[in-house]
Amino acid sequence: MDLDWATFQKILYALGIGILIGLERSLAPSSRDCEKPTEEEGLPNTLLGVRTFSILSLGGFAAALLGNEYSFAAPVILAGLILFLALKYVLDRDPDPGITTEIAGVVCAALGALCYHQAHSAVALALIITILLALKGNMPKLLGKLKRIEFTDTLKFLVIILILLPLIPNRTIGPYDVFNPYKVTFLVILISGISFVGYFCTKFLGAQRGLGITGLFGGLTSSTAVTASMAAQAKGAPALRKACAMATVIANATMFARVLMVVFILDRALTRELVWSIGAMMTGAFFASIILWRGARDQGAAGKHTEADDLALSNPFSIGPALKFALVFVGILFAAKIAQNALGDQGLYLASLVSGLADVDPITLSIVEQTKSLALDRHVGAIGITIAVVSNSVVKSGIAVYSGGWKFGSLVGGVLLSVTLLGLLVLLVL
Repeated sequence: MDLDWATFQKILYALGIGILIGLERSLAPSSRDCEKPTEEEGLPNTLLGVRTFSILSLGGFAAALLGNEYSFAAPVILAGLILFLALKYVLDRDPDPGITTEIAGVVCAALGALCYHQAHSAVALALIITILLALKGNMPKLLGKLKRIEFTDTLKFLVIILILLPLIPNRTIGPYDVFNPYKVTFLVILISGISFVGYFCTKFLGAQRGLGITGLFGGLTSSTAVTASMAAQAKGAPALRKACAMATVIANATMFARVLMVVFILDRALTRELVWSIGAMMTGAFFASIILWRGARDQGAAGKHTEADDLALSNPFSIGPALKFALVFVGILFAAKIAQNALGDQGLYLASLVSGLADVDPITLSIVEQTKSLALDRHVGAIGITIAVVSNSVVKSGIAVYSGGWKFGSLVGGVLLSVTLLGLLVLLVL
């Protein structure tokens, strides 16, 4: 087989994998493989380093290459490499007989062989393995903080995602064709997942940073789910009320930005009409989140539950609040459909008001399609989207009060209603 550019690329992939894993093993000293580096040595004293791992990876690639011509060559060469590593492990007398580096060497050779057939998959696996190897220094600390109930709740969460969800039918059933069991179950998982991520972010990063990050990224997916999740956490842990309110407002500010981004991608002319109203909402929400962040920080500075251990954090996976919200959400869907049937298509504003009770995205996409085809005036479309956002914010304010209590709900609802009414006023004036 002649050397061509495609084969040469695969050789480079194999070499890169060996260098990557070898660097990690050389630069990250372990209790078994490395001694503490001195100023003269610079690097740890390890027998398996960059050169050895590179040779192992290239040896695996050579085994796969020869196996293309001689079927017995690949298993013989790979077996020889594994035997060498096994002998090295046996002969290397050490009071702490770890085996991680030897296993990494075996996997490195296998990844080199995989490069011949699926180079991109081999690189992805190599990156994951290198990350796992690099986590050795932080792993004991993380495991020391992990509780048994956190591990079992994680297993429950994975069972619902990987086993239960695929079994749920993905079609509408019942009257009005609005109830989709799969989508409702996915919504329950989404809310529980946001609570799950928020729990661990709070545990390891603290309330302010952890919940702030949860709100920021959760808002890209579903600000409604973040609102329900944060409301449940605030009710269960009153010390987190301001931090949860901050995360909720950040999620909604992100939602405003998401609406603008979707419209910008699909219809830039409509963006010019919409940027003032939605932009005012987004700016107001971000300013409000800064004020809430400072309030949560001042509370922490006063010595009120600054550490995650002092916070009465509930279990990481709690499905009860998510189910309660899902029932309310299904009720809103039915109410919105009944209202649409009663009102008909008499006005875009009424349709936006009703649709916004459940979700902003469908009505936004519908209006954008109409403005792009010039079937709808862009100023009218901008008002319709703004009304949907205001309607959706009213619903989320109600969720905040219902699920999080009056103190949390009045805080979040006051911000959401203020910024959305400001945006609506800006649009009507301009």
